[in-house]
Amino acid sequence: MNKIVLAELQTIENAGTLKQEVLAALDHPEPVSVDASQVGRIDTATLQLLAVLWQSARQAGKPPRLDRPSPEFQRVAGCLGLAGVFGLAGTAGDPPSR
Repeated sequence: MNKIVLAELQTIENAGTLKQEVLAALDHPEPVSVDASQVGRIDTATLQLLAVLWQSARQAGKPPRLDRPSPEFQRVAGCLGLAGVFGLAGTAGDPPSR
């Protein structure tokens, strides 16, 4: 399994680097895992990019895995209505489903 580790500050400023990692992960034959344990701040651009990864990887038959999402990752994904995309609980205050 190939792995992407998200930065503590995961914003549009480093979205270009993340985009390259996402593209490489989609080209890799193995499923991707995303370690979100260190995320202290994340923005909409990053979550949109990750949502594309999730959708594309699933379509390719390589379902991705979210590892240890930080409370901030969970909160922002919930606020943006993306919790279900990543397999998290439906609201920002709920614990993750894994």
